[in-house]
Amino acid sequence: MAKWSKPITIDTSQRPTFRHILERLKDIKTQSDLESLKDEVQGYLPLDQFEQDFDVQFAIENIKRDYISRAISNSKTLYEAADLLGLKSYQVLVNWMKKLGIEK
Repeated sequence: MAKWSKPITIDTSQRPTFRHILERLKDIKTQSDLESLKDEVQGYLPLDQFEQDFDVQFAIENIKRDYISRAISNSKTLYEAADLLGLKSYQVLVNWMKKLGIEK
């Protein structure tokens, strides 16, 4: 099981940021790593059930789709959505949307 540099504390009044979740997902190598992350963000992500052939990359893409969709819904422009997601630029969001097949 992977050991994280420091345990996270989640303020239950706020959801974990998209950037935080992406950074944590980079360290996932095994099913037990994923289960540790699941315990840390219990109730915030749709990772409650695991199948034998669980695909982490597919799960990451679904999380990206969810956060991108919510950011777009809560923003007037894609620039604002990119800012809500903590992305470095609007172009990063546009590239992710193309890759994930998301249209505004």
